[in-house]
Amino acid sequence: MQSLTIVSLLFVFFVEVFGGFTTTKVGPQPIWNATHTDKLRQDLLLNYDKFARPTQHYNQTIVKFGMTLRHFDLNEFKSQLTVHAWIRMVWTDEKLKWNPEDYGGLSVVRLADHEIWQPDLFLYNSATSTAVGHYANTHFLVYENGEVLWVPPCQFTILCDLNLKYWPFDEQTCQMGFGSWTYSGDLIDLELYDNQSTIEQELIIESNEWKVLDTAIYKTTLYYKCCPEPYVKINANVTIARRSPSYRAVIITPAFAIIVLILATFWLPPNAGEKIILNGCIAVIISMFLLYFTQKIPAMGSHTSLIMIFYSNCFYIVCCTMIGSVVVLWISKTKHTSPVPWTIKKPLTGTLGKWLGLNVYIQQQEKKALSCFIFADLTLKTPNVLVSVC
Repeated sequence: MQSLTIVSLLFVFFVEVFGGFTTTKVGPQPIWNATHTDKLRQDLLLNYDKFARPTQHYNQTIVKFGMTLRHFDLNEFKSQLTVHAWIRMVWTDEKLKWNPEDYGGLSVVRLADHEIWQPDLFLYNSATSTAVGHYANTHFLVYENGEVLWVPPCQFTILCDLNLKYWPFDEQTCQMGFGSWTYSGDLIDLELYDNQSTIEQELIIESNEWKVLDTAIYKTTLYYKCCPEPYVKINANVTIARRSPSYRAVIITPAFAIIVLILATFWLPPNAGEKIILNGCIAVIISMFLLYFTQKIPAMGSHTSLIMIFYSNCFYIVCCTMIGSVVVLWISKTKHTSPVPWTIKKPLTGTLGKWLGLNVYIQQQEKKALSCFIFADLTLKTPNVLVSVC
């Protein structure tokens, strides 16, 4: 037992004496196959806080903003425009600077979106609570001078005030407003990338129903009563027009046919029973079109479509025409003992009747009156015969 203790003490003594001459390296040991990119990433991201703005709190971060339109789709019933676009943002990160000579001439590095700070730009009039980076799981390009380039593909769903008064020949203008959610203009300033004044459309995929007429992108600065500092906003406007060749054949051509059919009911003789059949067919056609419009056009209180007003008014005219035809048929085919009242007959056989196109009936009444006068001259002594004839 004593010998074991003596051996242990001797071991500790030799370790304390001879161990002081050996040197140990403190810190992370380099990987044997590490590249210059690995070393640069380790040096840049060590103790990097991605939630802190990468500059002093009194300095300003300038973010350059650009947009490239890829595709869009409009939902009339929800008043929403869905835009597929590529957003281009460039800013300078003071924490991501290095000397390329220290890393084998490496001047650019790719970093993931969850590794470094990014501006909290938000679509103010978004129909959903989706930020810019929600669909942007893409990498950043970081250059030696600290410049960061980020081009994420995004999908925006915005609220748009639609005016369907001239449907299907309507044009719609929708606006997208981008700005920082928590930083004022003193901390994050937005600028247009490469002095861009319109949204780029070189890579656009055309829509089957809509075409782009005009785009615009510009910067505005807002001041609110609550706060003295400015708030910067980037507005992107898109003006689109509906492609309507198919609607001309489906809606406009039947409209002319309905007008001709309605006029045809007035050209038929008053006592023609076919008028009721024709009016009934027209009413069925108009009802089918009105049901079709309810599937294509949302009910809007302020902007009622003119085409719907036209078809509904045609339906009113057809209904009134059918009622008038029934009354005329009842009068013409039912025997009445009393003649037409003088107050009604006099205007219809005068100037008003000529304006209404009743010249044929007026001439018949004049011939009948003339024959009555001639017959009266021949039968003055028998007035009862005159009354029975005239």
